[in-house]
Parts: sequence; C-alpha cells; structure tokens
Amino acid sequence: MDYFNHNMTQKDRLTRRDFLKYAGMALGGLALSGTNTPGVLASLTGQNQDEPLTPDFPANVQLGRMCVGEPGTRVDILTEPYTNAPVAGTAWFDDVFEWKQEVISKQLDPIRVNQRWVEVPEGYIYADYLQKVKFLPQEPLLQLPETPNGERGMWVEIVAPYTSLTFERGPSQHWARTAVRPRIYYSQVFWAFDVRNDPLTGRPQYCLKQLYGAFDDAYWVDAAVCRQITPEEVSTIHPDAEDKLVVVNLNYQTMSCYEGDEEVFFSKVTTGGYNYDDEKWLTPPGVHTIWRKMISTHMSAGPAVGNYDIPGVGWTTLFDNNGAAVHSTFWHNYYGTARSHGCVNAKPEDAQWVWRWTEPAVSYYPGELTIQGLNQSTKVDVVVA
Repeated sequence: MDYFNHNMTQKDRLTRRDFLKYAGMALGGLALSGTNTPGVLASLTGQNQDEPLTPDFPANVQLGRMCVGEPGTRVDILTEPYTNAPVAGTAWFDDVFEWKQEVISKQLDPIRVNQRWVEVPEGYIYADYLQKVKFLPQEPLLQLPETPNGERGMWVEIVAPYTSLTFERGPSQHWARTAVRPRIYYSQVFWAFDVRNDPLTGRPQYCLKQLYGAFDDAYWVDAAVCRQITPEEVSTIHPDAEDKLVVVNLNYQTMSCYEGDEEVFFSKVTTGGYNYDDEKWLTPPGVHTIWRKMISTHMSAGPAVGNYDIPGVGWTTLFDNNGAAVHSTFWHNYYGTARSHGCVNAKPEDAQWVWRWTEPAVSYYPGELTIQGLNQSTKVDVVVA
C-alpha cells in the first residue's frame, strides 16, 4: 500500500462517544440505495437502517465485495464482460455478490492492464473492483489462550465480507471516528484480548485491538467472524534454505522469492509506479534489507502521502526506512497494476507466505520483531526490468 506512519498526535484523540451507532444495511437481496439490484446480498448504501453485528451472509460460498472508493462510490454492472457493454445495474461500495466465475474480457481494453471480469447474478463487474471473500463461520472460544506473559489473547483474521463493531474504547483513530459506519473487513488481522456475550443478543463476542501503530482503541466484534490464527500459521517456511531473496519487479508488477537460483514463489502485486511524475509514489528501486516484521499493524499517512488510515493490515514486512513494505491488502483487486503509494500490495495469502518465508522468524506473541544488526534478515531487490 503505502508509506506508513504511526506518529499520531494528542490532538487526534476524541472523547469517548456517549452512544454507539450500528451501520445501516438490510440483508436478503435488496440494495438499500433504492436500485433493488438483483443478486446483491448486502449493501452499505442505506443511510438510516440498523445493522446487525452479524451479517447474514451465505456460508462457505465464494463472494465478491465491491471494495474500491468509499461509501457512496458506485460502478456499473454490465451485461457482458467488456467495457462498452450495456449497463445492467449498479454496484455500490460494500455491496456483496455471489462470485460465479472470473472470465477474460470479450474485447481488449487498451487502457487497462487487467482484462478480468467477474460474473455475478446480475451481469459482470470489472474484477479489479471486487475483493474475493467468503463467510467462514467459526466456533467461538469461551476462553482465550494464555500468552507467555500470563495474559490472554490470540491473533484473529476476519472471515466475513465485513462486520460491524461496537467500541469498548475510542474511537480515537481517524478511520473509525470519520466513518459513516465503522466496519472491518475480510482478511484484516487483529489481536483479540477479551471475550463476552453480547448484552443485546447473547452471542459470543471478542474484543479486538491493534498492538502496533495505533491508539489503544478496542471494539467488540461477533466471535463467529473471527478465525483464530494458530502458532503453526506463523512458523517459518523453509527455515533451512540458504540465500533467500525477494525480487519485486516494477515493470511487470510481480514478486518472486528465490532460494539461490531457484524460484520458489511467484505472485502478482501492486506497487508504486516507477514512472510517476511525483516520486513520492515510487516503490524505491534497489536492494533493501528487511528491518521489521509484524503480524498486523495500523497504517496511516497525511495528504502528502495519500491521506489514508487503515487498521488491521496483516503480514507486514518492512524493507525501506521510509516505510515501504510488503503487506496484505483488502481494499482492491488491482494486482498486476501499479497504483499503490509505495508499498508492495499483495493478496492476503501471498503476503502471509512471504512474511513466514523471509528471515528472521517472528514469534506468535508479541507478533513483531525489529531487526538489529547487519545481515540478519532477508533482502528485497526492487528492480525495473
């Protein structure tokens, strides 16, 4: 994504809200914008509805969430998979659809790198606009695991297209206090440190927070949408391999991992473009050394670097002193196209693989390591070729 900065100031804090608002939405195939778009499983476009903390998404089905822009953003659903096809409907930010299949455009679009479209019940949506998601309901834990320091907690991944939350502390963070309705999204990663039954519904909830890069906000989320990340999922991949090297190609928008001369991993990514007029968007070329790894962090920056504020960014591997990192991404599906603010945006599963494979290893708790000394970590070579 983007250069990251967690040096927030005291003036960014707000007093605790006297009351909490659920985000508005209705479920069951009706878009709240008034478009009545068939195939929409859930929508953000209604402004005055009460949203349940547990959205009623179909379980274990491939879904797509319209993820680009912000509340009120919309894109066309077309009758055929190409840019100039007739319009069949509208997809609003956070609309969730059944993901039937991904297809190649019927006509070449010369101004787009990706030629992929997703078939949904209503028609076709350009694939870059849809986050591929599922709802994988979890069996809640009645007690969280004990950590080495005697406290209780665990890392969790969100496994619903999105979920609402209620604040235990905060909101202090910009993303939460300015949102129409705060939500967290599929594949985001947080630290769960408490458990309770929802006082309204009786359903189990976890209290989540971010251990790194953010104020100490805390929020209750339905435990059924939080998948426990196990210590095995954090363990090193190929720990005995020598001469590990990550190569990021800015021209082809790819990332490869090498053990000596053997390529052991390959993926499409989204980087900052090397030919932008404003070099602040550049993913810095050259050979870098990983200096910090975090299972999850909060990323933010002011107007000079894109003006963003994003919680729960998983599998962050920092390799540049200005904050460039390989990390998980949930806010677009642009992989293969350069458009980040300098970081290497990767699919969640790809970012996790690279995080686990690169050296040094990081323990499950606290889930963070700042590397001290020279030649102690894997190198990242950002090339223009």
